[in-house]
Amino acid sequence: MNELTVFQPWDMAGADGLVAARVLFGDSVDHLAPFQSMETTLDGLPCAVLRLCDRNFRVTYPGPFDQRVAALNLNLWVKPLDWLGAIALPVESLTAIAALATARAPHRLAPLPLHRAVPAQVAQIAVLIWHHPLGSRSALELHLARPQIETFWTLIQSSNHGSVSLTTALT
Repeated sequence: MNELTVFQPWDMAGADGLVAARVLFGDSVDHLAPFQSMETTLDGLPCAVLRLCDRNFRVTYPGPFDQRVAALNLNLWVKPLDWLGAIALPVESLTAIAALATARAPHRLAPLPLHRAVPAQVAQIAVLIWHHPLGSRSALELHLARPQIETFWTLIQSSNHGSVSLTTALT
């Protein structure tokens, strides 16, 4: 698995999940539908916020997000999902992934607009495919169970004859 960088997203949910999201990311978070996202900054660091449902959010943030949320003293939980890993792929790899993946209606892999995510299955592996900017480039951030990352990577490499190259995310 050369060039593979795995990082850990945060989940934030609970009765005050939306309240916390508004405080941390602004009122524009209210305009996100499930599986839509936005890019912002938090304490001067880049941050991506994906709305999973009404009061549940997935956050890509390089700092101590749990400490930042704890200071709000609200009714919610936030934690890095130890079992979940995230990898970043160039957006051009969507074709190779879509050839192997299935998504249930109403979700679709093609086209996958910017700031959207799709839950999918790739050979019995559940993966959330999130299209959003990482740094200065549009990319795919894929969330899947850590034990399945190597198998997923092998599947993608073999289906595309090894031409998918990974990018380093959040460095």
